[in-house]
Amino acid sequence: MTLTRPKSLRDLALEHLRDRIVGGDLKMGQALSERGISDELGVSKSPVREALAQLRDEGLVTIEPQKGARVFTLSEHEVDQICDFRQAIETAAFEIALNRNQEKLAKDMARIVKEMEAARKSGNEAKYLSLDTAFHQAIFQNCGNDYLSASYDRYVGKIGALRTHLSALPQHTELSFEEHVGLSEAVARSDMLEIKRLLAEHIDRTRQTYSSSIDLA
Repeated sequence: MTLTRPKSLRDLALEHLRDRIVGGDLKMGQALSERGISDELGVSKSPVREALAQLRDEGLVTIEPQKGARVFTLSEHEVDQICDFRQAIETAAFEIALNRNQEKLAKDMARIVKEMEAARKSGNEAKYLSLDTAFHQAIFQNCGNDYLSASYDRYVGKIGALRTHLSALPQHTELSFEEHVGLSEAVARSDMLEIKRLLAEHIDRTRQTYSSSIDLA
């Protein structure tokens, strides 16, 4: 019998805060009070402080002396860098996954796309966004390269929070879903040229949509 180790208070605080940031309950730039979070969770400040330090390492929180902690914010330049990072690392992972686990990757993506469609039809935006993240993680889960996976996992929360932010903009989710369908179909055909083209369009639209959201702000 395998016993499941209970989560520490630090891990509970970390999971709570990460989920609220990625889910958009805590907005970009919002101030975070250690005391307020401690009272909300019914824990001391110590595990909250440790959780905030981990979130800082993940890029989800900024901490300044005498000013405290805030949810991260992104400039256009930072979004450009995230998009460049995603383009490079996801392309590399796709190429390896197609060579090593094409059938499994195609099966995983087809399943996730089907679930994404169901979430859209039911109006479950949180579920859809979670599946969007799972779609891209499937690339790394099937490429079998721990270094690529670890590099992506380090920023998956920040990418997810950006995804949530953009989902509120007109037609973004609809276009995103169509792109996921196209990528899934290209994987089923093992068409790397089409995957590269669609992935470039998909990620570049993130860049353009964020730039437009700043202009409208």
